[in-house]
Amino acid sequence: MAFRPALRPGAPLLRRDATHLQVGTSPGIVIGDRPGLVDLLRLLDGARDVERLAAIARTAIPELTVPVTDILAELRSAGVVFDATRWSSARRRGLDAEARHADFGGDDPARLRHRQTYGVALHSDAGGRRLTEITQSVLADAGVNEFADGDPDLLVIASSGEPARTVFEEPIRLGLDHLPVVIDEDRIRIGPLVRPGRTPCVSCHDLHRADWDRAWPALVHQLGRHTATMTPAAVDAVTTHAAALELAVEVLAHADGRTSRTLGRCLVVGPAHDDRTTWPLAFHHACTCDLLRAA
Repeated sequence: MAFRPALRPGAPLLRRDATHLQVGTSPGIVIGDRPGLVDLLRLLDGARDVERLAAIARTAIPELTVPVTDILAELRSAGVVFDATRWSSARRRGLDAEARHADFGGDDPARLRHRQTYGVALHSDAGGRRLTEITQSVLADAGVNEFADGDPDLLVIASSGEPARTVFEEPIRLGLDHLPVVIDEDRIRIGPLVRPGRTPCVSCHDLHRADWDRAWPALVHQLGRHTATMTPAAVDAVTTHAAALELAVEVLAHADGRTSRTLGRCLVVGPAHDDRTTWPLAFHHACTCDLLRAA
């Protein structure tokens, strides 16, 4: 595909002084001016390829004596010009902003293509519904649009209070990657993200807790039974949004094939919106998933 030059994303073109231009303000890139350069830069909207720009320049910008290809190569190496074909294509429809961000940071926008076919199922009880609704909105903006239950790439299980452990039996049996999200009083715990047989699971979490809390096994059998009589959680709206963003980050990392922060780890958001706590979770020697890992 032909190179379609575009000016640095979100950066205004400014006159710095009589002989210099500036692109952007954070802090901005200063380039030397030359006859016709401003007119050429104003044409760099990502819609025209180099050949078309050169043809326009020959008739509309006669004062531009340096070949357009040479100027664009110089500007591209300086970070002033980017290739818009990396941002927008039929195979990446709806991901333009995400692709610009990736390219701007030196990443490869091509890795985003998987998001359009990636499926995530967001399951929640009544107390977790608002959290998953916000998360779904963020994911849709990021190019994830498959939220069906049938054979998803990732299952998110959100609950108000610790859920009954039976909800994890089916994804374990099916080998389905799943991510527990627990609204726990005034905070929200995300993780561990479980890849059955490959990463520590919720049972590992329970067994480690039982090592220091001998009553935990008895408590586990009661989880999920008393949600009807529970007072609603004490998580405010801003913390809910903050947790939804963190959850969306975890889902997108899984979709993009990057290492998730909640693989073998739990992340807690709250009580305040900017409070974060994490702790590692190892395989437990008594858990059957550790036996699967060793097999």
